[in-house]
Amino acid sequence: MRPRGRWAVAAAAGALLSLLGPSSGAAQVVRGQVRNRDTGTPAVGVVTLVDTGGVLIGRMPTGPQGQYALTAPRPGAYVLQFVGPGFGPSISGEFTLAAGQTRILGLDALPLPAVAMDTVIVEGRPVPSRLAGFYQRRAGGLGEYLTREELERLNPSLPTDVLRRMASVNLVRADFGYRVASRRDPSCSPAVFLDGIYMGSGAEFDFDVVLTTEHIEGVESYSGAGAVPPEFNRSNCGAVVVWTRVAGPGQVGGVSHFDLGAEAGGWMSSDGFQRGRVGMRGLIGAGALEVSPAMHVLLPGFRTGSAEEREGVEIQFSVRGRPLGRGTPWYAGLGVTFLEMETPRGVTEDENSFLLLAGASLPRGAVRPFVEIQALDPFRFSTTKFQIFAGAVIRLY
Repeated sequence: MRPRGRWAVAAAAGALLSLLGPSSGAAQVVRGQVRNRDTGTPAVGVVTLVDTGGVLIGRMPTGPQGQYALTAPRPGAYVLQFVGPGFGPSISGEFTLAAGQTRILGLDALPLPAVAMDTVIVEGRPVPSRLAGFYQRRAGGLGEYLTREELERLNPSLPTDVLRRMASVNLVRADFGYRVASRRDPSCSPAVFLDGIYMGSGAEFDFDVVLTTEHIEGVESYSGAGAVPPEFNRSNCGAVVVWTRVAGPGQVGGVSHFDLGAEAGGWMSSDGFQRGRVGMRGLIGAGALEVSPAMHVLLPGFRTGSAEEREGVEIQFSVRGRPLGRGTPWYAGLGVTFLEMETPRGVTEDENSFLLLAGASLPRGAVRPFVEIQALDPFRFSTTKFQIFAGAVIRLY
């Protein structure tokens, strides 16, 4: 590919990512990235939006690159707060959101002094000081605990599979995925903490969206208010506390998950639905991105209107990310597609195209339905084609 084409792909992909935020006509949105003030690298933690009266409006964990997006129900003045492991609390200046406005606001996270991030010796081995309380409470015998070593032996597929091992909580199927409830009283939801930060109740926090099992360093669970340590006592229904793994300097995240599933789709044009196809798609989580190989078979009868019948095989390869954070359904990316077709007259044609893509996927336990729109050769405006795929993938790892 010529250098000019590569730069055009990168520019268009960036523009597409910026357009995937929430609709400015529907709500007031503030989004941006949290960075380490000293190093400029992304900071991972939780961003909270409050109004000037101190009323909580919303909170969310940042994405792997420190990104966040929060919605305000009405115009007005607000403040952002950030807390995260290894950082002191950070508060933005007061800012205003006009009706329908989307505002981009970066936050600087203040790293704690090195002495506060030292290690301690627990059970004969060093652990980060932020986990010292976890191991001390575990030694005290109150509650249930799972360590990283125990999780590796159990090899769970999803974070909710981890919770199934806890006798004090129960998983209740909800519209999307599961909600966490007390095993003694299914109508009662325990408080949920992530790295010591209160995230809401088990009915509100979606473990499978926000986390992967590779992110979890330890879990502690308490069945009732009488057993909950004071720092986690937010509910009479008990508490679930998840501690995450924090990569050190120079460490690179490996493969976090592998999904495989079926999909179907094809071109949409003025001549009708063309080149209908079915196939398989894989999703390999690699740090903040997902690598997605796919293979499709063209179905001659899968068409409408005056579209010509074609047979053939398509191979796609794309890379995508979630610009609004890992816990959001929206994603975007770019890739290439290779299509070999044969007409009824026996003529073979090859078509190779660059593509930009955008879509949404929704978790339902281990199954993730999705819809994806692809623009083929998006920089040749007179010949740009669009195709849509719908399907579902199952998380195998």
